Amino acid sequence: MNLMLTATCNSADDFYTNGYLAVKSEFAEWCDPSRCVFAKVDDQTVLELFFDVNPPKLKAWLGKPSTQAIFKAHNFVPTRYTFEPLQMG
Repeated sequence: MNLMLTATCNSADDFYTNGYLAVKSEFAEWCDPSRCVFAKVDDQTVLELFFDVNPPKLKAWLGKPSTQAIFKAHNFVPTRYTFEPLQMG
């Protein structure tokens, strides 16, 4: 499964440095971290792409107290979407 999310947070820059990058090494537990994409949309909105996601492992990672603490500290509120590659032809 591939996953895209948009999220609001207190500060996109602070979340990138102290949230996303702080735990990116853990992404290998549930997706292909070499293909992850992070984009700042505006000061309080981010876009993230994740590829080859293992849903049960993602669910376990999201439930960890340390993950929840980061979300709470940054007031991180995601909206998740799944997607499939476009078939041309």
